[in-house]
Amino acid sequence: MLDQKQLEDLAKRVTAAVGLPKLQALSNTQVEMCNVMLTKRLEKLDYQPDQIQDAEFVGIYEMVTEELQPIDW
Repeated sequence: MLDQKQLEDLAKRVTAAVGLPKLQALSNTQVEMCNVMLTKRLEKLDYQPDQIQDAEFVGIYEMVTEELQPIDW
C-alpha cells in the first residue's frame, strides 16, 4: 500500500495529467471506477506509483468516461 505522502503525490500527478475541471465533473460512480482501475494498475506494479505514466491516468479517465460510464444516471 501507499503511505500518505505517496497518495498526495499520486493525486497531484493525476490532477496534472487529467485536469482539475475534468476530475471535478466526475460523478461518484465514475470516481469509484477510476479508483478501482488505478488500484488494479498499482497492484500490477507492486505499488510503485512512479512506474505509472501520465498517459495511463488519462487512459483510465477516458475508459471510464467514454466507455464504462459515459453518462451519470
